Amino acid sequence: MPAGTQQLSITYIGYEAGHQSVEAGVADLRVALRPRAVDAANDIVVSGSRPIAESEEAALQLKRSSTSLVDVIAADSVGRFPDQNIAAAVSRLPGVSVGRDQGQERYISLRGSPASWTTMAFDGVNVISPAGRETRFDTIPSSIASQTIIRKAVTADMPGETVAGNINIVTRSPFDYPGLKGALDAGYGYNDLGQGKQYNVSGFLSDRFANDTIGVLIGASRYERDMVTDNFENSWEISPEDQEEGGEERIWNSKTQNKLYRLTRSNTSFSGRLEWRPDSDNKVFFSTIYSQFRDDELRNAWVFDLDQDAKKTGSSTVGKTTGYADIRTGNTPMQGTLYGAEIESTLNSNSSRQSIFTNTLAGEHEMDTWKVKWRLNYTRADDRSKPPFGSSWSSPTDFTKRPTLVYDFTDPNLSKVQLYNTVLNSDGTYSAGASRPYISPTELNFLSMTRNRQLDRTNAYTAKLDIEHNLDLFGADTVFQFGGEYDKRIKTSTRTVVEVTAATLAAAGLTSPKQADISIDTPYKGNLPMGYGWKYFSSDLGEALFDKYVAAGASQIQKNTSEQNNYRVSEEVIAGYAMGTTYFDWGNIVYGARLEHIRNTGSALSSIGGAWTPTRVSNSFTSVYPSIHINWDINRDMKLRLSGNTGAARPNYDEMRPNFSYSDVDQVVSGGNPKAKPERAKGVDLYFEWYMPSRGFFSVGAYYKDLQDILYDVELPTFGSDVLNTAGVDRSAYRYSTVANGGGGHIKGLEFAFSQPFEGLARAAGLPDWAQGFGVQANLTLNDSKATTPDGRTTDLPGASPVIYNISGYYERYGFSARVSYQWQKAYLDSLGSGDIIGDAYWANVARLDASVRYSINENVQLYLDANNLTNEAGIRYQGVYSRPIEHELFGRRYLAGVRVNF
Repeated sequence: MPAGTQQLSITYIGYEAGHQSVEAGVADLRVALRPRAVDAANDIVVSGSRPIAESEEAALQLKRSSTSLVDVIAADSVGRFPDQNIAAAVSRLPGVSVGRDQGQERYISLRGSPASWTTMAFDGVNVISPAGRETRFDTIPSSIASQTIIRKAVTADMPGETVAGNINIVTRSPFDYPGLKGALDAGYGYNDLGQGKQYNVSGFLSDRFANDTIGVLIGASRYERDMVTDNFENSWEISPEDQEEGGEERIWNSKTQNKLYRLTRSNTSFSGRLEWRPDSDNKVFFSTIYSQFRDDELRNAWVFDLDQDAKKTGSSTVGKTTGYADIRTGNTPMQGTLYGAEIESTLNSNSSRQSIFTNTLAGEHEMDTWKVKWRLNYTRADDRSKPPFGSSWSSPTDFTKRPTLVYDFTDPNLSKVQLYNTVLNSDGTYSAGASRPYISPTELNFLSMTRNRQLDRTNAYTAKLDIEHNLDLFGADTVFQFGGEYDKRIKTSTRTVVEVTAATLAAAGLTSPKQADISIDTPYKGNLPMGYGWKYFSSDLGEALFDKYVAAGASQIQKNTSEQNNYRVSEEVIAGYAMGTTYFDWGNIVYGARLEHIRNTGSALSSIGGAWTPTRVSNSFTSVYPSIHINWDINRDMKLRLSGNTGAARPNYDEMRPNFSYSDVDQVVSGGNPKAKPERAKGVDLYFEWYMPSRGFFSVGAYYKDLQDILYDVELPTFGSDVLNTAGVDRSAYRYSTVANGGGGHIKGLEFAFSQPFEGLARAAGLPDWAQGFGVQANLTLNDSKATTPDGRTTDLPGASPVIYNISGYYERYGFSARVSYQWQKAYLDSLGSGDIIGDAYWANVARLDASVRYSINENVQLYLDANNLTNEAGIRYQGVYSRPIEHELFGRRYLAGVRVNF
């Protein structure tokens, strides 16, 4: 600033502007701002705890001051988020859609882009997910964050792999608080489906020492819930057995099944931060976070294989076959009777753990007109499977020992089957006998038991340096920023399957088990009207049985499983960038470019000449990512943002693995594609933001992304490599089943966001004080995406919902805070079909109604009640049309009540 006395103005959403005189130079200032809400006597109105207002004000302030396009979720003053994991928390923001697994938010898609285009960072450092590039955000509890920032417009200082946007989780710092600070959250509740229990415990403790130059913060959280699901799944086909007129247009259900889960899911996290601030210009900190998502599931699956033993109608006699896809018997695709239907069953006890262990040593230093930021990070991401056992069973081959099945698929919300005895008549035909509404634990034959141990581990190393310099450029204040980043990621996947089969048992002199050996008498926990009975199994009994067989020498390593699945892929990225932010009286411009050199190396085993042979493939390329962002302050309360940006999403690690196998008979090579190119995007964003009085906010924005080299699962005409050539056989011309780059496409859409506390309006209307606590928040995203598939069709991008909206109403007064939130997402493409009349697979419309209530007894104690999925919405996938469901699953409502204590 020029020498002498200057006037400093400080603004913050929800508060009156503060003004203070200051002499040019270096000074520490403390300025107290007054809330804008005042009574007639101009006294400050104190309304007690305001968790919704506090988090909204913090989020809008960060959004307003940002030089790029962001959305923010911020914790309230007691450090609490409205949702348990990060995916659920950000799902309420504009342009965000979530992919759910068994009702729980997991993957995040931004503005219609694939979930793999959304990257995750902790405190500004991108980290890899246990699932690879498709980040699983359910592994991250929201309790570790003070803010979660979504950056939708990419700047040059961000990695080029950020195509759709980046979700940066800003962890707590001990310097966020004036001194000793702690909080403890404890909640307990249940799920109404199955009456499973859930609980949540989290807390942190922070303090500063050595004359406030050293701060320490530690935190931990644990969330666990027991649940069950009501599920059915179908498989639709154009049946080759249906050779009657019109058969090429009839769509039959070849397999219907119930997958009935008993689940225990949990999130556990530990975090710590040691920070040193010797003065106002320097800080160094070390942070560590360990977060684990654990999924323990017991799954009873009952599969009715409807097309098993079916015969072509043109060569079979009516009444002497199963009747599948046979309209001559009066059967239709939606209703009919099948004789001697095969039952397949799996009784599986699975245990999987996804964990992230990330450690960052970082520093920030200011030296006159220079600022230096550096980060060193090591992250280990594990996806580990340690199931006690899986088992498979099936019906005998004798039709009379299999049930007759009457099916009714006319209701898309229930695949109904009824079972009867199968009678062989004297003329060789079949008929239905007595009702048989029960699958006996002794009627199915044993096929196998397996134990799968799998570990996918990614070790990632990052070194990042950012340097800023303040200078005068063409008469305008400019922050020139440049820096570099080095990333090395190494992913290894190892898998071993131990199996017990009927043959290995016989070789050891043991008899095959029955399901009764591991069955228990626990009543059915769900509500699905299934039309038949069965028994749950015990994980302990099944594990003990498997251990017994292993001890008796009746097990073996499953052939070729490890060889086909084990791989090692490394990725090395060397990047540099330059970026400027130039400030004018009307706003600022952010401009720059990033240069990245990427080298990939994959090694695995390939089946060559009947033997597994090590294969190693490398690939490298260099890319440039320019970007520009213009932020125009129309006036004090209105902004217009225009940006142009570029990015590229690299293939996932398992897609780059060179696990090649081939068939000389079919002349086909199958495997990953180490030479697949990144999916590339060029985007333009135009947004208007209005920060209205009384904490109100309105924005409208338009976005467009031009896409190139979109990845698909394809069969290429030629393999194009001699790596599999042996004994004079040239396999380079074989067809290649892999993932490969296809054509281009686009994503475009509109975003609307609105929030408004009614406090000021109610006061102006003369309403009583109690009526001034209402408010509303809403957003709407209209999205259109198109892409060209390898077979020349034009479809939506998978995961891109055309309409998403969120609306919530709240009330906050006298320490009482309540919110009701409704989310709705229109049906969207899940995966491509074969292009015939069956159609592609879609996730159906999904809606969620949630509510939360909090009451602050005093400034240190708060009670709360959370209720989720109050409308008990199902997760539904369908093939082509809604009347052909391929998955339908109900999860029930969840309730959690608890207390929050802070000091």
